[in-house]
Parts: sequence; C-alpha cells; structure tokens
Amino acid sequence: MTPQLSANIRPDDTLALGQRISFLINSMEGGGAERAMANLLSHLQSALAEQTVELILLDDLPRKQDLPENLRIVTLDGRGKMGRSLSELRRYWTSPDNRPDVCVSYLARANVVNVWLARRFGHRALISERVHTSSHLAGARAAPLLKFITRRTYPRADHVIAVSGGVSEDLSENYGVSPDIISVIGNPIDSDRLQALAAEPPALSLPNDYFLGVGRLVANKNFALTLDALATVPNAPSLVILGHGPEEGALRAQAERLGITARVIFAGFIENPYPVMAKARALVSASRAEGFPNTLIEAMTLGCPVIATDCPSGPAEVLEMTAEKGPPWPASAHGLLVAMEDDTALASAIKTLCDDTAQQDYAARAAKRAADFGHDAVIAAYMNLLSRYAAHD
Repeated sequence: MTPQLSANIRPDDTLALGQRISFLINSMEGGGAERAMANLLSHLQSALAEQTVELILLDDLPRKQDLPENLRIVTLDGRGKMGRSLSELRRYWTSPDNRPDVCVSYLARANVVNVWLARRFGHRALISERVHTSSHLAGARAAPLLKFITRRTYPRADHVIAVSGGVSEDLSENYGVSPDIISVIGNPIDSDRLQALAAEPPALSLPNDYFLGVGRLVANKNFALTLDALATVPNAPSLVILGHGPEEGALRAQAERLGITARVIFAGFIENPYPVMAKARALVSASRAEGFPNTLIEAMTLGCPVIATDCPSGPAEVLEMTAEKGPPWPASAHGLLVAMEDDTALASAIKTLCDDTAQQDYAARAAKRAADFGHDAVIAAYMNLLSRYAAHD
C-alpha cells in the first residue's frame, strides 16, 4: 500500500495574493511534530512567497528546529497551559493587523485554541492531529476531560488533517469529526536533506555497532519494553537512545536491574540525529501510540532497517505487514512488526537483525519503501487546502 491522500483534497483552487497565513504550534522544541512543521514551512516557503506567513509559538521555549531565515516568528507566553495560551493568542489576534485568513495548527493544545478563537475572529481553522488520539490518551489521569474537549472542539474545525488512515478513523469514530472534513496527509520527508544531514559527523562518540532508539523518554514511547527485550539477547550490540524526558531516571534504574547498564547509552537530545541513525544496525520503536511514524520513515530513508510495535496507528501502514511473533517474517515486509507489549517478539526481531545478511536485506527493503513518502505530494495537498480555505469568504 502506497500512501494515499484523501479525496477531500481539491486540486483546482488557486491561492489569492496577499492572504495572511499563520502556522500555530506549542513550541519548536525537539519533537516529531515540531520537526514536521519546520520541514513543511521550509518546503512551502517559495510557494507562499506572495502571502504573509508567520509562525506562532504558544510557549517561550528554546528552539531546536531549523526554520526558514526570513520567516516571521511570534513567541507567546502560554507556559504549557490551555487557558493561558488561549488568553495570550486572543490578545495577539485582538489587533486586526495580526489576524490570519487561515491558521494551520499542530498538536492538541494549539488545535483547541485555534478552533475556539476562529469562532471569535472569523479565520479558517485547519487543525492537524499528529497522534492516534484514543491510544495517546489511554491511561492519562485527565483522559475524560481531554476527550470531552476534543469532542467539543475538533468537529468545529473547518478542516482536520490526519497524518494516517488510523488517525482519521479514530477521529471519525470516537470524536464526532465528519469524514467530509478530514484529509489524510502525511509528513513531508525530504530525502536529499536527510542524506546531507546524515553525511555530517555525529555529535557524539558511538560504538562500532549499535541498535538505536529515538524519542522523548515518556511512557508512551515504551523504552522500557526495548530494555526488557535487549536484556534477553545477550550477544546483541549496544542500544543508543537519543532523547530526554521524565522517564530517564526510571529507565536507567531498569537497565541497572537488568544488568545491561554497560550496553545502553543514554545520549540525550541532539539536534542532528541523522548521522547516528544512518550508522545504526536498526531502529527499534516500541511505541504504544503513533500518528505518522516520522522517525521510522526517516530511518528507512537513510537505509536503516526498522523494528516497530503494531501500535495505533502508522507502523503497520508503513511496513505493510501484520504483527508477527518471530521468523519466518513475511517475505514482502519492509521491516519487522511485532505486537505491542510483547518483549519476546521484540527480542526475536532484534535477534534477527543481529545477523548481517538479514540486516543488509532489510536495509535495502527500508530504502525502497521510503521512496513512497516523498514531499512533493504532501506540499501540493497543503497548498490545495490553503487555497480552498483562504479563498472562502
């Protein structure tokens, strides 16, 4: 299955000159959604040269993403809070000179304030859901409230951009979003840029051979499962983990209990992970929920084989396989997919890619599949949406 764009994209709209288009996100820290928006802005820069474009950051936090040099950036002081973010953005948009014709937002808090304020200021709210909402909220203490807010807000958006088919289905079935206003558009993957970044020297000293984990150290990313699996494959190379987060202390303690402290390298966040990714034996992702598995596809673009759990949603779509417990793996699969929370199956996948011949085979499969996720169709889809809604009176 190659990636599909929703039929709700109409290619015949033309973006009028002089429209004001805002892009809204919590911050430009080091997450996947932030990286995806930064990439999108870079690719849209020339197409939107005749428009007034700005990036609005709800929180005043360090910027970790590369952004277009001439991009207007407005930084608010939302401090991670919904109410404060709403107040800050309302104050900014109170001036007619600051109000957009269209606002594109990423991440739940930005999406909610975008939709709420569109009702007051009259702009078109295009919101993008980056995760499988039901799985992402599962187990959260505030889940009932957050689900209520999502159900009350998302259906009122002018358009909802889902990063995968699974995300689209979840929003439609569980949160009342009409399929008529949902488009499935993945993230833009710029192969040339990734290859250039991967050619730079790594920002840290690396072992000669290693598996790789990338992401925030939070429960949802489930690095604990990766550590459990690694501990049962004593001859496997080391594991390098790129990322930081509140689970780091617990993960370090777990590695010590399992007796694998010397085999796990907690390297923290680095701005350019691609040299590390390109040299890895394989990427291991044990996530409990994804939207569009950006890191998986970036690794595949660099010829890095991938092991992933069959979480909702995205990995199964990308790898085109169902979860298996071990070999024989499907002959047509583009990587290795195992069930969530199954450390035995994950260990079997790790053991499979310890073999050099298998690793080289899956590296070739990964690179071939990644070619299906180029950025041209994604940029065209965004331009069509912007044209449609900016032209709407």
